Amino acid sequence: MEMKPTLVSWRVTIAACAIVLGLAATEAGSVLAQTPEERATARDVIKKKGDAVVMITATLKIRANVGGTEQTTDQQAQANGTVLDSSGLTVLSLSTLQPDDMMARSLSFRVQPGTRVDVSSEPSGIRMHLGDGREIAARLVLRDTDLDLAFIRPVERVSPAVNALDMTAGKPSILDLLFIVQRTSETSGWSTAAAFGVVQLVIDKPRLYYQIAMPTVGGSALGSPVFDASGRFVGVMVMRSTGSRGPAVTAVLPAEEIRDIAKQAQ
Repeated sequence: MEMKPTLVSWRVTIAACAIVLGLAATEAGSVLAQTPEERATARDVIKKKGDAVVMITATLKIRANVGGTEQTTDQQAQANGTVLDSSGLTVLSLSTLQPDDMMARSLSFRVQPGTRVDVSSEPSGIRMHLGDGREIAARLVLRDTDLDLAFIRPVERVSPAVNALDMTAGKPSILDLLFIVQRTSETSGWSTAAAFGVVQLVIDKPRLYYQIAMPTVGGSALGSPVFDASGRFVGVMVMRSTGSRGPAVTAVLPAEEIRDIAKQAQ
């Protein structure tokens, strides 16, 4: 007799998906040695723009239909977001607010081949924990499933204005040195963290992405900004879809493309 997954097993699967989603960005690889000048540049960016990296929290209502049996559960989500302008418009990886594809793939491995699996999710109670300690309500204003982008904005005007990444965009080449800036969770005091890494691969078709090797805090870097050794804003970590050829992988989507999409959220 075929055993159908129970609600408990589905919740375990959902939790496992969250872990996989985070660990997908943990490849450290070999990191080039940094000069004192490069470390000084990175510290200067962190000092001036570290507050532009915020922690986003939300409740995800997840509905999973496996072989005609539907279950619903709530899951708490935490993810980094990158503030793009002083109004508080923030970009993050859509996969952290809408992990439908990853959960559907994970559930499909747990049931008989050919079993229909549908997963949908919707975030609510979105909040932004700012670098200065303020916590404000936010709303989802735009999502792009192809680029794995979600844009949120504070529900009310924020005063004083939020620090934002308004610097020049950088365009690194293979083996160039980069660094990433993250906001940690409450367990480590909502602190700013950073690490150096290198460009392993430049993907230019069908659109530009940077594949990088870089250690991250807590195993998750999605939504975090990446900078080059001169302190220019390179882009944000997202999940790059590989279509039917395999599961999505983490990569850096260039800052210029993110800013172009962000214009639709104005």
